[in-house]
Amino acid sequence: MNLRVGEPLSADEQEEKEQLLEEGFSTWTRRDFNTFTRACEKYGRNDIKAIASEMEGKTEEEVDRYSKVFKERYKELNDYDRIIKNIERGEARISRKDEIMRAIGKKLDRYKNPWLELKIQYGQNKGKLYNEECDRFMLCMVHKLGYGNWDELKTAFRTSPLFRFDWFVKSRTTQELARRCDTLIRLVEKENQELDERERQARKDKKLAKSTPTKRSMMKPPAAETPALGSFKKRKQSVMEEYLGSGRRRKGNQ
Repeated sequence: MNLRVGEPLSADEQEEKEQLLEEGFSTWTRRDFNTFTRACEKYGRNDIKAIASEMEGKTEEEVDRYSKVFKERYKELNDYDRIIKNIERGEARISRKDEIMRAIGKKLDRYKNPWLELKIQYGQNKGKLYNEECDRFMLCMVHKLGYGNWDELKTAFRTSPLFRFDWFVKSRTTQELARRCDTLIRLVEKENQELDERERQARKDKKLAKSTPTKRSMMKPPAAETPALGSFKKRKQSVMEEYLGSGRRRKGNQ
């Protein structure tokens, strides 16, 4: 079977082809695409600078342009549903991490020196293995290091002079420290929520008190006597005085 060989491209056609290939990211390989999607899971689709740091041989401007096209045309991929779900799960983890850091920061802001003064509302969750000094140090270090940096947290416990002879906490694994930290974070979030609710209720009560009239203002002023009533009282007083006067006169005559 004879194959027809196409005519070679003209100079204009060749230039157009190169331009289309350039616009279509011809230098991006499947490996680059996989690296890009994993970076989106790790940092979120909007953190172009962080994504570019994972892309070998790609500038931030190239990654930004690629990202814009990806957002517009990702549904053209055969397995786009799986890819987007993975990215959204990663972005949800990032969002949760931000919530945790805000909650810890809000807790620490209530103390002048949280490293020494911070108190934890344990309720029934204090446990018997970790003491309050250890928990206080853990929350402060997570606020400093960032949530999820468990290796750094373990190193901080091992090198701190506060726990020089605390073999229990120095021997904890990163997974055990992470679980304890999650327990403390739930306690902190619960405390923050309760404080917020009390503050909202206090503002509501204050606003209600301003809008509700007081008992004093609700008391009606005494009604003014009408002229007729005043005249009647005067006549009654006059009659009484006349009666008493006549009695005194009769007694004197006797």
